[in-house]
Amino acid sequence: MLKKIRNVAIAVLAILGVLFVILMLLPDDEEGSGEAEYVAEEEAVSEDASAEEVDQAAEVSTADAVEEESATEENEPNEGEPEADSQANADSGNMVTVNIPASEISDKTLKFKSLTLDNKAVTQDIFKDYDLTVVHMWGTYCMPCIKEMGDYAKFYNDLPDNINMVAIVVDVYDGIDNNLSSANNILGDAGAEFVNIRTSDSLYDLMKSIQYVPSSVIVDKEGHIVGQIMDGASFEQTRSKLNEYIK
Repeated sequence: MLKKIRNVAIAVLAILGVLFVILMLLPDDEEGSGEAEYVAEEEAVSEDASAEEVDQAAEVSTADAVEEESATEENEPNEGEPEADSQANADSGNMVTVNIPASEISDKTLKFKSLTLDNKAVTQDIFKDYDLTVVHMWGTYCMPCIKEMGDYAKFYNDLPDNINMVAIVVDVYDGIDNNLSSANNILGDAGAEFVNIRTSDSLYDLMKSIQYVPSSVIVDKEGHIVGQIMDGASFEQTRSKLNEYIK
């Protein structure tokens, strides 16, 4: 009887041992489920963050594209309107409008052939590239001429591109170097850079039409005398007369 009870107890213990082993080998469902849920949630958050980054990148890209397009539109000129650079180029020259009443254009034409003080040949062709040219007549013996030479030097440097100035030295003759050194010294001291012409036979008619120096005359590109010969005109009178014809 005792032996039978012992065998039953051993069998029960064996069964319990097997069940224990089985229970130990089974996975913890709740813990695994929690880990799985945590991983899934983490992946979802990561996906949301990635989607948000993509959206932000798309917004930045779109904003950049809009700014680039706006900049392109600002830089491109509208059709039918001149480009700024073209307009600047058109306005870049120091030009003035010349307005000469028909009544001011004389039938007298200044035609000549002579030499400059540095012995270069010169004719009335010196006028053709300019709308107006101031012809200033002066002499090395004339104190008012010498005094005003600095004013004429600055006047010449400030002239618009389509206006010119030349001078005729009444006591330096073509082929004769008398007074040449004095003329060059006066011009050099004043910083005068405009062309100075020797008096020649072809200029005698003009010389005979004046009684005093300094004197001035204004001519157009064909050499027509504009207005009257300004006999004995000062620098201010000459400049004032030129200003009547330009804007």
